[in-house]
Amino acid sequence: MSAALLPIVLTVFLCVSLVGFLALRSSTVFWGRYRETFTEQARFNLADLFLFMDTRNLFRVNAIALVAIPLLLWSLTDNPLIAGVALVLLFILPKKIYRWLRQRRIDKVQQQLPDSLMMMAGSMRAGLGLTASLESIAHDVDPPLSQEFALILRQQRMGVKLDESLQHFNERVPIQDVGLFVSAVNISREVGGNLADIMASLADTLRRRLIMENKVRSLTAQGRLQGIVMAMMPVALIAFLTFAYPDTMRAMYHTPLGWVVFAIAAVMEYLGYRMCRKIMSIDI
Repeated sequence: MSAALLPIVLTVFLCVSLVGFLALRSSTVFWGRYRETFTEQARFNLADLFLFMDTRNLFRVNAIALVAIPLLLWSLTDNPLIAGVALVLLFILPKKIYRWLRQRRIDKVQQQLPDSLMMMAGSMRAGLGLTASLESIAHDVDPPLSQEFALILRQQRMGVKLDESLQHFNERVPIQDVGLFVSAVNISREVGGNLADIMASLADTLRRRLIMENKVRSLTAQGRLQGIVMAMMPVALIAFLTFAYPDTMRAMYHTPLGWVVFAIAAVMEYLGYRMCRKIMSIDI
């Protein structure tokens, strides 16, 4: 190597080393922040669902999946696009799972609330107070509503006011049915009235509203299914063409133009699916 090229080589080496050092440091900082954010969000989200587990183990499973699944798909398909899509989906999947579990819990509470309010009305007509009625429901009703009422009672024992405990319950389960229950209890405690009759009337109203919602959900089930089928048809067609004509579809997976086409198709698919869901979403 000539002496004239030595400074250039050293400069290039130092630049590459500096860029590698900065990239490694940035990736370390990003991974540390991601781990902290993941564990904190998982702890709060699971606590809302009354699921208590070690979030560090969940992060380890998530980290292994983020590394292993994309590499496995890349090695099996020799397609970096599929591996990238899998990586993005694995980043999004924990939040989607939490939202699905939370919505499932809220729907279960909504299903249990009318019968529980009727039981509360019967208990108060038999001579029990509001706290004793809540205790009976916490012991006799299945989760998740029994867990929510038990938490209200534990907060009262710790010195939290009843209206604040009920407001926390409404924040954990932000639906109109729970809001009506909380408002009815607070208004009855402030201005008086027969709380047993109020609970019975509210239970009947919520039951009728729930029956109407179930009818609307049944009538719109076909439209929701059509949206899912229409959204999955292009995906199934692409999968069929990929396995049937791999040479023809290779340009779609290994060229920038093909990636752009896939990105546009994915955005249009998502917008079409959301539009179908919006049309079939009827609020009562």
